[in-house]
Amino acid sequence: MTRWDQAPEIFSLADELGVGGTAPASSILDYCHRRIDAWVAKAGGVTSIDALESLVTQKLQMVFEEIRTDDDWERLKEVYARGKKEFVFGAIRTKFDDDHNLTYGALIQRRNAGPADIDRFVAVIDCRDNKLARRFFTRWHEIAHRLTTHTDMLEPVYRSEHDPIEKMMDEIAAHVGFYDPLFRPIYQQATEGVPHLKFATVETIIGSGFPSASFQATLFACTRRLPTPVIYLEAALDHKKEVKRRLAAPRLFDVDPPPGELRVVKVRANDAAFKDKFFIPEKMRVPADSVIHNLFDADPMTDGNGEECLSHWESQGRSLGHRAVVVDARKVHDRVIAIVQPVDAARAKAKCQMSSLLGQENTGA
Repeated sequence: MTRWDQAPEIFSLADELGVGGTAPASSILDYCHRRIDAWVAKAGGVTSIDALESLVTQKLQMVFEEIRTDDDWERLKEVYARGKKEFVFGAIRTKFDDDHNLTYGALIQRRNAGPADIDRFVAVIDCRDNKLARRFFTRWHEIAHRLTTHTDMLEPVYRSEHDPIEKMMDEIAAHVGFYDPLFRPIYQQATEGVPHLKFATVETIIGSGFPSASFQATLFACTRRLPTPVIYLEAALDHKKEVKRRLAAPRLFDVDPPPGELRVVKVRANDAAFKDKFFIPEKMRVPADSVIHNLFDADPMTDGNGEECLSHWESQGRSLGHRAVVVDARKVHDRVIAIVQPVDAARAKAKCQMSSLLGQENTGA
């Protein structure tokens, strides 16, 4: 968790659910787990994540409506606005078509539904174009909203993705969408005998039990459970902050911006990495001899891996120190995604010593 979990909105939600305390986000998460565990126990267990979703949505009187083509908006109007007199469905498309504030899903409580109706709550999931990749996570995000809804919500609520409540729902979705009794056995089997997490391991887990989940969501589910440090990062062409400020300043003449450099534009570390003080800061330039840099000009979906020393990663004349890491990377669209993990002490020492010697030879020292 990060500082959003101490926001007033999270404390208020915890109080509404009757689980207030000094760690509200963890209490809310435990509350959701307890509800689901009780339903699963009463049902005699579940054998797949799809079966779990079906059980949970049934208990929550919740249905999904997925939008895959523009025709689906008309179907939604016909079924709900005209057929069930739920007029909010007549204008809901406008919010989903706003490219400046992306909306992936919305949860709507029907005004005309009875207390026993299985569709008292309708979750609209946008699966058009690039939003399809987030289908699995968006469904569980809306389930998270329903799990924590204790007040009437007759109009859909749209918040920024940075809003503490939305962050909390993401956290819930990341846990219950990869329900531990289902996920952990598959994860343990896929990682047995594997010294470091690999992209191939993530794909094995997806194929073994979570076929609807996105690669990134599954990867994060793995890193969350990993007891050793791991960093997920994305690298793309970008400029230093001072260059961005100059480019944003008013100018008399149009001037072509300087070419960007390959820099880290997104970083996500697991708990073990935080405790170990293992980090790579955002905006840091990716060294030319890194696996990540070598992949940038490759064709999309090209993979690469190798060991390197963080001493080559420099920012403002300072390096990240002599620490050997193993990198697994992939070219995706306009960027490279990678997972970076420390290697064991003996290999780390040898790798960084060799790296130092090569650096001296290159500089003529």
